Amino acid sequence: MRELRAEALVIGGGAAGTYAALCLHRQGVAPLVISKGLVGKSGASIFAGNLVISGRVLGNTEENARDTAEFLIKYHNQFLIDQEYAKRCGQWIAEVYYPELEEAGLYLRRDDAGNVVTSPGRLRSVAANVQGNSGVPFMDLRRKQLIRAGIPMLEEVVVTALLQAESGEVCGVLALDIASGEIFCVRAKAVVLATGYADRLHRRSTGTREMSADGIALGWRAGAELVNLEMQWWHTNDVRYPANWQRMQVYPNPMLGSWKSARNVNAKGEVFFDQQEDDPLAFGPYTVQLKRLVKQVREGKARYDGDYYSGFDHVDPAEVDAYTTYAKLFKQLGLDVGRDLVETAVSAHYRQGGLLVDPATMASTVPGLFVAGGVGGHSNGLIALVTYDGKVAADSVAQHVRDRPYASLPPHKAEEEAKRLQGLLKPGATPPVRVKKMIRELMWNDMGVEKNEAGMRRALEGLQEIRAAVLPAMGVTNLTKIMNHGWLDAIDAVNMVEACELMVHSALNRTESRGPFIRTDYPEMDNESWLAQNILVPTADGGFRFEKRPYATPYFQPEFVRKDNLAVQW
Repeated sequence: MRELRAEALVIGGGAAGTYAALCLHRQGVAPLVISKGLVGKSGASIFAGNLVISGRVLGNTEENARDTAEFLIKYHNQFLIDQEYAKRCGQWIAEVYYPELEEAGLYLRRDDAGNVVTSPGRLRSVAANVQGNSGVPFMDLRRKQLIRAGIPMLEEVVVTALLQAESGEVCGVLALDIASGEIFCVRAKAVVLATGYADRLHRRSTGTREMSADGIALGWRAGAELVNLEMQWWHTNDVRYPANWQRMQVYPNPMLGSWKSARNVNAKGEVFFDQQEDDPLAFGPYTVQLKRLVKQVREGKARYDGDYYSGFDHVDPAEVDAYTTYAKLFKQLGLDVGRDLVETAVSAHYRQGGLLVDPATMASTVPGLFVAGGVGGHSNGLIALVTYDGKVAADSVAQHVRDRPYASLPPHKAEEEAKRLQGLLKPGATPPVRVKKMIRELMWNDMGVEKNEAGMRRALEGLQEIRAAVLPAMGVTNLTKIMNHGWLDAIDAVNMVEACELMVHSALNRTESRGPFIRTDYPEMDNESWLAQNILVPTADGGFRFEKRPYATPYFQPEFVRKDNLAVQW
């Protein structure tokens, strides 16, 4: 089996992984980037609508900075965040992130006087250069930066296992080159896991095909502790039809340069969410929108898969066209953005939980394994935050690898993993793509927006049935190793079952509702018992146990002990 070497291996080609690689390169560490898709062209980062969390380059005041911190801690993480990490991250974004991006050539939308165009209100954001499409130029820039720096990239290569020395330290990976079908090893002094969010697990999802919870499955099999896996976020305003447009969002937050935004309208024609009237921070986080929708569904005025509408019929169409990409979406559907509404539906967005890390170092609970971005359970996303994670992970890895020898890869473990992969390349009764669809339907039906113990137990039984009976009968129709996406789907399906089971167990363990995590059998947010990390700890017998660790609240605290979650503004 061929073996490659890299001082530091970065798994993932999104905002977190690319910035980690750039920071390592700047510190004299030789990184190698492995991406399941194309670096800068797949995953969550390319879908970023704008660049949220504003910085000093926008002329922010101390009051703006406090508003930003409140948004991040309360509205965006429901207090499930290390507040010292949030403070450090906010300072870095203000002082480094935006100025560095402009210096590197990313164009932030400006007015005729040269001022950066921002969203209005207490919390401001910017776009590069049109709202609704900022992730594409952002990731194009990162890809070009890696190429200019000469950082090697292995694209369309899926990592299937973290390889560990006898000490338990991660010392490399086993990977499959999708294009050639070659299975090979990479030996590394440290690994940065930056595989992004596990959000292609429901019937409707904002994720790309690459996102099948690989990072969670990889980390768990290596013995990593996981945290807050139950905290799934949702988009409320994605286009319902056509089905393959489910990531096209009619964003109900303020348009850049305008106080107006899309409104949500129920099946009876009643407006049930209007940004300017309903959100005090003037930047409606998804949880605020979701709670409004839940009430409409319970009243029979909407469904999670449609029968409610969004649009800009109260806004000057020229304004929508000038500052956003949304007018184009309406045109492609044959609608008039200044008159018509479009039917929308819920889509699973990013997952707030993931691998447990030390937010000061991004070190996981497994030696040699560091985490950056959405696969970590320390914060709820945003391009700026995951970029900061890449920087912190790189700083830690640079210290970790200094004067450190390469550990020997355990050949028997690599051979076992290669044999497992070969075993998935076989004919069978059920195509892997159908298995993935079964998992997504099950998660949508019983692990959707509103959950209860009975439904989650049913989901767990369904997943266990898939593991026991469906996976062994799963097989591909094409047995070639070259560009075999059926083989890749089979690898994905195994990861999805494992990760989804852990998510259901975590959801059963958190006996409250909090933000986007809504249990009908535990409707209250419980800050006495559950302002805490919900940690999954693997045990020596192959099972797991739960631990609960309270979050410190030095800067912001909830204003109540218990309250109906739907009545909580954040």
